[in-house]
Amino acid sequence: MSPPAERSGLPDAPLHLIFVPFLARSHFAPLAAKAADACGQRSRATTTATTAAIVTTPHFASLAPPGVPVHVAGFRCPGGHEDFSHLPDGEASSAPAFFSAAEAALAPALAAVLRAQDGPAAVVSDAVLYWAPRVARECGVPHVTFHTIGAFAAAAMVAVHLHRPEAFPDPFDVPGGFPHPVKLRRAQINEEALAHFPLFRAAEAKSCAVAFNSFSALEANFAAYYQSQLAGRPKKVFLVGPVRAAAASPRAVTSGAERDPILQWLDGRPAGSVVYACFGSTCALGESQLRELATGLRASRRPFLWVIPTPGGEAGASAAREERASSHGMVVAGRWAPQAEILAHRAVGGFVTHCGWNSVLEAMCAGVPLATWPLRSEQFVNEAFLMEVLRVGVRVREVARGADLEALVPAGAVTRAVGRLMGDGQGEAEAVVARRARAKELAAAARAAVAEGGSSCGDWTRLVEELKALHGRDSDPQQL
Repeated sequence: MSPPAERSGLPDAPLHLIFVPFLARSHFAPLAAKAADACGQRSRATTTATTAAIVTTPHFASLAPPGVPVHVAGFRCPGGHEDFSHLPDGEASSAPAFFSAAEAALAPALAAVLRAQDGPAAVVSDAVLYWAPRVARECGVPHVTFHTIGAFAAAAMVAVHLHRPEAFPDPFDVPGGFPHPVKLRRAQINEEALAHFPLFRAAEAKSCAVAFNSFSALEANFAAYYQSQLAGRPKKVFLVGPVRAAAASPRAVTSGAERDPILQWLDGRPAGSVVYACFGSTCALGESQLRELATGLRASRRPFLWVIPTPGGEAGASAAREERASSHGMVVAGRWAPQAEILAHRAVGGFVTHCGWNSVLEAMCAGVPLATWPLRSEQFVNEAFLMEVLRVGVRVREVARGADLEALVPAGAVTRAVGRLMGDGQGEAEAVVARRARAKELAAAARAAVAEGGSSCGDWTRLVEELKALHGRDSDPQQL
């Protein structure tokens, strides 16, 4: 390791945090929001002030929160794609080429920022940027690995990676002394992600700490398990969420004539009556599936709000034309929508979701139960968390042994799931009340976690103070 750069800042100089998100919208949003929180921050609980900046590409610089300095790195996009989420499915070479291009752009930019920094500094980077701990070490700066997935999903994947049995039954219990009994299907395991685990774990071992966008009341035991399975020297795991992921999106105007039309539409609906459906920033559903979803939502006879951030092709456009003319539902296609505000609206009583972690957290913060419909990656593990641990959801589809996860989900399955979620069927009332009560409890816990003196506020304060304490040490900057 190269010797630490000479930093002449005063002892009481703010700790400068350099955030490096992965180049995907769902990864960028929470790290950018945390950077916004850290800008000019000084908690009453600590004497350590922080400043922050983001290292990213021109495309994502345009999405950065106002007031956060951005160091822009030129990026040559493989195939013209600037967002990893937009890579075409089925092109096996696309992902490695994108990761290589991201490293080629961001690693030198990060090193230049660190070498120019005068005063205490630390790097907070996405867990998938395996090269970032090395760059930080070479510049003599401590590094924090930030996970944009939940501690449950990360812990379950580590447990399967380290302790999977030779005979792999279907379904199987998550092995390795997992803190909660959970069964998964073999089809729900992301083997591609597991294949890269040795690389990511080796990089994480070079960090001085690990942070999750989560909070203690939600995932403390799973964070503790994850910590117990870390490679390399022991290190602390901090739960510092939920961060305001919406901060990295265009501001939703909430008053007067400029109030978003979506929120205006919700204003006219009874409390708890609307089903909200959204499948993330890319909405990875084909034309046939979009038609089945549209039919199922209409057949539920519930007012619904369906957001398709990408244009959604012919089916999405057709559904939008039809439902925008109807008082029963509203479809918004091809634009960003203020999801956190939608979920927090009194009219919304349920959320049909792909189980992406940002969406899960926003639903938990709003106290809204979910109808789960995972599509890829760790979303299937998140579904198990929602169903078997938190018990705040209903499944849109049941995954049978040997099931094809690409198979069409019929409209009837959507209608039945919405009925169970909202309480249309006989005998559903008690289950609906119980789910809503648990969701409201989690919402209260999320608010408490980020309040002054809350668990996440305290974890962030401790992390910042320990990073600041590393400044000026002659020892390894990656050892808290």
